[in-house]
Amino acid sequence: MEETLNLEDIFEVIKKNLTMISSLILIFGAVAAFATAFLMTPQYEANTQILVSQSENAEAVDNQDIQASLQLINTYRDIIQSPTVLDDVVDNLGLEQSTTSLANNITVNNQDQSQVITVTVSNEYPQDAEIIANEVGAVFQEKVTEVMNVDNVSILATADVGENPSPVSPQPLINIAIGLILGALLGLGIAFL
Repeated sequence: MEETLNLEDIFEVIKKNLTMISSLILIFGAVAAFATAFLMTPQYEANTQILVSQSENAEAVDNQDIQASLQLINTYRDIIQSPTVLDDVVDNLGLEQSTTSLANNITVNNQDQSQVITVTVSNEYPQDAEIIANEVGAVFQEKVTEVMNVDNVSILATADVGENPSPVSPQPLINIAIGLILGALLGLGIAFL
């Protein structure tokens, strides 16, 4: 005959093992807090915005020009993260990281149907993130003219991290919450075994 647990039995098992479950919750929460505070390097982000618009030589803007600019945005996104741009950024700033490593720290996106591209750079130093983001924008603006023979790119907003930037990661509250949940799940699992 199969044993079944009713609600009273479940509460009884939890009550009997409450000390062990609580201990695991606290231990996992403390480990997560320690790892967040001492083992994870804070990361900062800086954003620069690039506007893809009609050619500077165009006298009037029509819907066709805007649609053409929107279609070029995916191409521009690839160019921004290409070695053509990032090699120059590494050389210009004298960075000690590879182009591939730099590309991993850069995200490029835009809102749907928007002509604005946002370049986000992550770095452990906020000023470095700002400098790199601005350099990526400047080099891209220069290179896209050579590569695609267009003059429809301009810097809309330069990166500025401000006086007291806050790190975007790690997120202590989320990490501690995950640790507490894992501790509770492990404790409950052991209790019911």
